[in-house]
Amino acid sequence: MSTSFSVFGFLFVAALIGLLEWQSDEPTASNELVITGAQRAFVREQTLQAGAQTKGTSTFDHAMQTYIDEEILYREGLKLGLDKDDLIVKRRVVQKMRFLLEDMTPVAPPTQEQLEVWLQQNPQRYQTEQTVRFEHHFFSRGKRGDEAVYQAAIARQELGQGKAVQSDPFPLQADRSPVSKDQIIKDMGSPVGKILLELPLEQWSAPVQSSLGVHLFKVLDRHEGHTMTVEQAGNQLRSDLMAAQRETVNAAGLAALRSTYTIKESE
Repeated sequence: MSTSFSVFGFLFVAALIGLLEWQSDEPTASNELVITGAQRAFVREQTLQAGAQTKGTSTFDHAMQTYIDEEILYREGLKLGLDKDDLIVKRRVVQKMRFLLEDMTPVAPPTQEQLEVWLQQNPQRYQTEQTVRFEHHFFSRGKRGDEAVYQAAIARQELGQGKAVQSDPFPLQADRSPVSKDQIIKDMGSPVGKILLELPLEQWSAPVQSSLGVHLFKVLDRHEGHTMTVEQAGNQLRSDLMAAQRETVNAAGLAALRSTYTIKESE
């Protein structure tokens, strides 16, 4: 949708609002309350959704009386001007106006070309995760105490000599599956994540301390993140682009409405 079309859409809404305001000056029977079939159906549906009994009419009659009482109180409140200068009411009206304006200026689904352009302009938002596959030996402080660092250093020497070492079970990872950078940081902290992303392949690390204990790592392979394709980014890409388009249309439309007002300042 073009910006010019959106502007005309907002101007149409402005004209519609003015017409409604003009019509609202017509005299009405302010104390006459007409209950339509649609309103009764609405109250009945709300009553059923609340899990009320379907047999009998007492529950529905009570709900209908409550609806009428609330409508009367609302109208009397308007007569007293209780809606004036009320921040909650103002925000609710603004919210409903935004919904109305958006309904009048819908955003068309993006084309394939638009999706590709958006992806090229925002590649950092659509990156695959960096992953690392590694071997790991864990030395528990709870089990080994202050000896954990020393025993990890001895184990590193033995691993370098091709010997088997006895380490402790690690509660968060037990295989050699690829693990994302974010998951590593979540499980073991940023320092461990930094080491695993920088450690040369097939080389045992020096003892690494974390809040969980002491670790030895050997990185088997590492995959850097890359920019997704349009297909890989999928619904997230489409949703982001439509949100950006909606923001642009809203800004243009509000600017058009603002141009119909004269803004003055007073002391």
